[in-house]
Amino acid sequence: MMRRLVSALSPSRETSSEILLEQFRVLRHQIPLMYALIMVDAAFLSVSSYGSVSHVWSVGVPTLLGMLSATRALFWFRRRNFEPEPGQVRRYLFSTTLAAALLGWGFGAWGLYLYCQADLLGQACTAIYVFIGALCCSCCLQSLPRAGYLVMLLGAMPVTLLMIFSESWLLRELGINMMLVAAVIVRMLRTNFAGFREVLTSRLEMAAEQRRAREAEQRAYQLAYNDPLTGLPNRRALAETLAGRLHIEAGGAAFALLILDLDRFKAVNDVHGHPVGDQLLRSVADRLGEVVQDRGQSYRLGGDEFAIVLEGDDVPACHVAQAIVQRLGEPFILGDRVHHIGASVGTALYPLDGGDRETLMRRADIALYRAKQAGRAQYCRFEPALDAEIGRRAGIEVEMREAIARGAFVPHYQPIVDLRSGVVIGNEMLARWPRPAGEAIGPDQFIPIAEECGLIDELMLGLLRRAFNETRHWGTMLAVNISPNQLKDRWFSEKMLAVMHQAQFPPNKLTIEITENALITDAASARETIGALKQQGIQLALDDFGTGYSSLLHLQMLPFDRIKIDRSFVATMDHDPEALRLVDAIVSLARKLDLPVVAEGIESAATAQAVADLGCTYGQGFHFGRPMAKDEIEALWQRLNCRSGLSGPSRLLAG
Repeated sequence: MMRRLVSALSPSRETSSEILLEQFRVLRHQIPLMYALIMVDAAFLSVSSYGSVSHVWSVGVPTLLGMLSATRALFWFRRRNFEPEPGQVRRYLFSTTLAAALLGWGFGAWGLYLYCQADLLGQACTAIYVFIGALCCSCCLQSLPRAGYLVMLLGAMPVTLLMIFSESWLLRELGINMMLVAAVIVRMLRTNFAGFREVLTSRLEMAAEQRRAREAEQRAYQLAYNDPLTGLPNRRALAETLAGRLHIEAGGAAFALLILDLDRFKAVNDVHGHPVGDQLLRSVADRLGEVVQDRGQSYRLGGDEFAIVLEGDDVPACHVAQAIVQRLGEPFILGDRVHHIGASVGTALYPLDGGDRETLMRRADIALYRAKQAGRAQYCRFEPALDAEIGRRAGIEVEMREAIARGAFVPHYQPIVDLRSGVVIGNEMLARWPRPAGEAIGPDQFIPIAEECGLIDELMLGLLRRAFNETRHWGTMLAVNISPNQLKDRWFSEKMLAVMHQAQFPPNKLTIEITENALITDAASARETIGALKQQGIQLALDDFGTGYSSLLHLQMLPFDRIKIDRSFVATMDHDPEALRLVDAIVSLARKLDLPVVAEGIESAATAQAVADLGCTYGQGFHFGRPMAKDEIEALWQRLNCRSGLSGPSRLLAG
């Protein structure tokens, strides 16, 4: 019992804050009732003892106990709607336990005095009143059992013990009965409080489980509708936003959909690694937020593609698109490195460009595609003509697949001439698509389509197979243009060598031509593929030098055998001094690097003489011959050979 008294005065450290708060909530409703019962019981005991003891004990003491009880009852009554902090609850429960001990002791001491002064009947009545009062208090303190233990110990036990050791068998029997009842009450307090804790713990665990379920649901929503890298809403969120908004605003306010794609992001990702790429994407998201602000919402669709839903009509959409292009074109400083990328943006308006989500997104994508075609770092607004162009390209793709399957694409050959001797040293293979009906489609149109839809390998290998078989007996060099996309294919060199081996074409008679764009797109793949081909004796030419990303670094990256000057410079030499100086500079550079130069686009004898005087080794253009099919070029050689007495295509002279 003493051990319980000690533990009663110090709340358990294991008691949780939730249990403390629930104890407080229960006590603030029960304790005022408990004190009311104490005052009623004290009043009855006062009346029963009136006249047998002095007024101090029959009136004064119960009045004092009643005032203290009323004060504590008022304290709890005023906190009936109060939600304290856990620290305050501990203080309240400690003060309640202390007050229960003091009032129990006071009530028990008063009852003990009255018991000693009364006759047998008075003793029995006093003991019953005291025990009933302690019993009622203990029941009201079930949620704070330590206080109930103290009330039973200090209030009821003194009188009960006197009864047990009394000379009267009646009092002894009554005392023993009261002791047994007290033991049951103590046991009940422990059991009820354990059940109270168990029920409350189960309820708290259920609430915690519900909270965890809600948090898991929120996390699942975040994962489903938000991009974890940038924190922006994702493609699914955009689709639902557009679907909901179009449903609500059918025929309502206009808004714009912007779709943007980063330029040159892949190069940063490949060279510096994905962590740097991820950091760059987060910086892009921040800059989009700066530009868009509260005028709309940004989304990340995946990879390096973003979207924006923007309030307003075409004018603000164009302004925001232009601001995005300008802002993302500024350098990104990440750590000790500076990265230069850019963005292309396509815009579509609701309801002008589409009344449903699929149409609106498709047309914004079409506008983005046109912006990229225009040279990147551009923005483009959707126009109906773009949709028609996409439909036309889709039709060309379908027709191309059928044409490739039946071998409708044929190689043509344009002579490459030694400018000093006039001897044809080789031919460049050019793809042609003779269509029985319909408009003519040049390689500048069908080659990009083939690259986009993944047909370029099948198209090129079919042309090479035919060209190798047609030209292997000519004895001249064959030049072939290789797409940047093909250089990304790690198996491309094996595919080309297999076709060459099947046709028994000598590798030292083949020159592959690549542009500087191929080196910018994926330099590592280009070096690996070209290295495998060079090991077989195939020669390498840098095509269209002087355009795009011209750099001396490119000439050091791969073992080039010659340089080809772009036709745009050669064709304007006679009236553009800048073009003339640029051609002269390129030739001088090539001479220092000991690289022969091929001048493209020669259309007159004067131009041929001019580039020869500047130091160009070889020439190519309409002046020497247009691209011709195998039968046409062999017929031309036969006529010229009969006229000059020379033999073979290698002796074809210019002019």
